[in-house]
Amino acid sequence: MPTTLSRRSLVASAAGVAIAARLPAPAIAEANPVRVGLLTIKTGPLAPAGIQMEQGTVLFFKDRDYKIAGRVVELLVADTGGNPAGAKTKAQELIERDNVDLIFGPLAAFELLAISSYVAGKKVPILSLAAAEDMTQRKPNPYFVRASATSAQAMHPLADFAAKELKYKTVITVSDDFAFGYEQMGGFQRVFEDDGGRVVKKL
Repeated sequence: MPTTLSRRSLVASAAGVAIAARLPAPAIAEANPVRVGLLTIKTGPLAPAGIQMEQGTVLFFKDRDYKIAGRVVELLVADTGGNPAGAKTKAQELIERDNVDLIFGPLAAFELLAISSYVAGKKVPILSLAAAEDMTQRKPNPYFVRASATSAQAMHPLADFAAKELKYKTVITVSDDFAFGYEQMGGFQRVFEDDGGRVVKKL
């Protein structure tokens, strides 16, 4: 027999579960807006991807009338300039000056690695597209959620294929000279050498 649940019972149940989980109960009519800080790249060689990231974020919030779960969203956009120092400075401004509730971004792995410890120390959640593998592998950040693959993830099956199907024994790798490239080749090397191959040079 189907059971009906009143709104009051549902709210009470949700509040009970939240208390049991030691989390704040859901706000039904919260007056304060949610302040979202977007760290993206709008200048330099990675700017096209960063600008698209901003356009996609704006489109998402516009489609929802800048409201999430009944609360108004304020979007604050910061240009990191595509470098670690710029990313850290902008993260500090968003958190300390603008009092954002969460950080969305940054785009590049080397930027994310540069701000991780600082943002974790401030207990500000990060939702990022950056593929920095260290964030969830060797140096996990409890306030971080990645919405993409990791840098090394796609390299694991490629290395396995190179060793087992193509029967390669030795390889030379070529990658970008920044965090994403290093992590990609690290993932490839680990699996390839576990399968009996050898990376003789990394360019």
